[in-house]
Amino acid sequence: MTRLNHEIDGLALDLAWSLWAELGVDGMRRRHDWQALDLEPLIIFTAYIGNADSRLRANSIDWCIANARFASAFRLRNLSESASPVMGEAFGRYAATVRAHAKVSWPGRGEPLALWTSEHIGAPDLRRPSLIQLRLRAFVGVSARAEILKLMLAEPDRGHAASALAEAAAYGKGSVAQTLDTLTMAGILYVQPTANRLVYRLAHPAELASALQWLPAAYPDWWPIFKVAEAIAEYAHAPTTAPTARVAAAQKTLQRIEPDLKRLGIAEEVPRSTGPSSWTEFEHWALTFMADQSGRGESIPTAREVIYTIHHLSFGGWMGTVSQRGRQPRQLEAGDGGEPAGGEREAASSRQDERTGAGQLARAMFSDALARARPAVTDAPVSDDAMRVISGEFSEELLRSMRPGQEATFTAEFIRRWYENRRHRLGATG
Repeated sequence: MTRLNHEIDGLALDLAWSLWAELGVDGMRRRHDWQALDLEPLIIFTAYIGNADSRLRANSIDWCIANARFASAFRLRNLSESASPVMGEAFGRYAATVRAHAKVSWPGRGEPLALWTSEHIGAPDLRRPSLIQLRLRAFVGVSARAEILKLMLAEPDRGHAASALAEAAAYGKGSVAQTLDTLTMAGILYVQPTANRLVYRLAHPAELASALQWLPAAYPDWWPIFKVAEAIAEYAHAPTTAPTARVAAAQKTLQRIEPDLKRLGIAEEVPRSTGPSSWTEFEHWALTFMADQSGRGESIPTAREVIYTIHHLSFGGWMGTVSQRGRQPRQLEAGDGGEPAGGEREAASSRQDERTGAGQLARAMFSDALARARPAVTDAPVSDDAMRVISGEFSEELLRSMRPGQEATFTAEFIRRWYENRRHRLGATG
């Protein structure tokens, strides 16, 4: 195995594990808590990359069997038809395995895989910002409606043509056109002519966002991302050859992924030189692309390395800790503003009252996370009233539902995004 092969495989698996962790599969730290997932492309990509990690494949198959009601057989069919032969064949066996254990009409041909006993598979927490797709499906059904509303929420101020929506939603043009008509009749969308076509927009985007809550910060277009990742992995797995052959292989890979790069809007960022050393530029770009997608690139904020853990103690009360890469965990104190607590302080002094502890620790988390923000989350100063209201909502919605003996973890970025999301909502309603 070459070094490039090893690095690309590791990043691809990190990406898949992190996305499945958002869905409730144990196995890795979540790195995509503020990026909207897309379930069907993830399933097809996992069928392909799962050949390198049987535990990932087994756990994801178990999740699909337990949560098949959230997946769209129509989208799986449409997407798998545009997959490469290798990915399509891998998905065929993956889908056959799910069909053998669940009453689903998933497409694909192949012999079912041996199903190993996997680890605990949790139910997806639909309140997570990353699971806006599943929350919409719970709201309006597993249908083109959910996909169209997700695409509209991603760019609420932009007009969307029916053809572009059909491609991105992975539903048929007829189904999308009918859905757009009914949503327009219901007053959810409005339509207007632009040049020689009709474009659609949300009629009341703020109201829809307020009703759904917990919106993600980004909506990646995962299907072309996964297709690019597959092409990069195949390039990395090719036998090591002379530089001239590697240049040719890099150029062939670029030609293969050109439509996907254009759809992602990054075609101009990819090195195009054809000189004898151009393959090194391509490989550097490929590693950077995979690192960024997996959440391990340099563009990932340091805030993701700060983790808050809240414990609802079995014997009553609450306790919180803050951990950061390269440092010892410390107790999260009520009224914490980001300064480390004294190392000799007894743990009992950090234990919060059963009745008020959740709210106090929520306030401490928000104070600490916002104090770390560079640049600041908002140009406006953080007011005590806003902090009190927003941290109180966080406590009521995410902490007080924890049973004694449970714990929950949150990144500093998650806390900051929550604050920003709720601050905008308070501004819109107040």
